[in-house]
Amino acid sequence: MDYKSDRRFAQTLARGLQVLKAFRSDDGPLGNQELSERTGIPKSTISRLTYTLSVLGYLEHLESYEKYRLGAAAISLGSIANKTIPFMDTAADMMQSLAEEVGAFVGLTMRDADKMLITHCWRPVNAASVWLNVGFKLPLFTTSSGLAYLGAVRPANVEALVENYGDSAGISREEIMKSVEASRFQIENYGFYSSAGSWTSDINSAAVPLRSPSFSEPVTFVCGAPAAMIDMDRFNTEIGPKLVSRIKKIEVL
Repeated sequence: MDYKSDRRFAQTLARGLQVLKAFRSDDGPLGNQELSERTGIPKSTISRLTYTLSVLGYLEHLESYEKYRLGAAAISLGSIANKTIPFMDTAADMMQSLAEEVGAFVGLTMRDADKMLITHCWRPVNAASVWLNVGFKLPLFTTSSGLAYLGAVRPANVEALVENYGDSAGISREEIMKSVEASRFQIENYGFYSSAGSWTSDINSAAVPLRSPSFSEPVTFVCGAPAAMIDMDRFNTEIGPKLVSRIKKIEVL
């Protein structure tokens, strides 16, 4: 979305936030060149932004490497944001029990532009592998979490998102809208949207949107596992309904 003509929009602030958002959960420290490549912001501008952000405590400058990592101020913001989710304590217990019960990954995702950001995740104790983590971003238009979100918002909102971000999806507008309609149908009739390999061919999943007065738009809870471990029949007949049941309990909090 282009806000360049909007006088209320602070471009410098937006660029500073772009720098912070460029960091990923599996990153080590990043240098100005790497940040420039990730954000598309010229390196000379990046240098001024990283200096300012480090002075304010949002970045920590590792002088011996000439690189940066997220600082205490940024970490504090994340911690405060987590504490403002009123249902999180109860949801965490429910989702951990679900992960244990069905032997699969469970995550909470929120839309971030054309991605679904994993903000919380739960796994069975002693899980053999870790394939998704907090901070990982899933595609909006080709994952169960993204399509469950799209199936829960107004059609006008979907149209706007496709207009703004659809070109990045790698599939046609018609395919996107067909998937959204399928999601809307499943959610209205079953409460969840299930997907067999829509994003990664060997992953099955089911997702449920949650509408909460704490958020201006839906968030989604998703449960996923390798297809070799859990087939789609089990997602459709057992895991999806169990996820829906837990979300209904959270919605009344």
